[in-house]
Amino acid sequence: MSLPYRVTAASRNAQPVNVGIDFITPDGLVVPYALGKAALQSHTAILVGGLLAGFFPKN
Repeated sequence: MSLPYRVTAASRNAQPVNVGIDFITPDGLVVPYALGKAALQSHTAILVGGLLAGFFPKN
């Protein structure tokens, strides 16, 4: 009986998930990462199922 193939080393192309990823609101608006992070930290927005919901400046 052979063991299933397993990856033992990380891929060279692997990157952290949260680098440079923008947020998306339920209505489809793309919010830049820095603006979304600021809204989350100031408690004016929350993540619901991976979508950013709340109040944040649009500029």
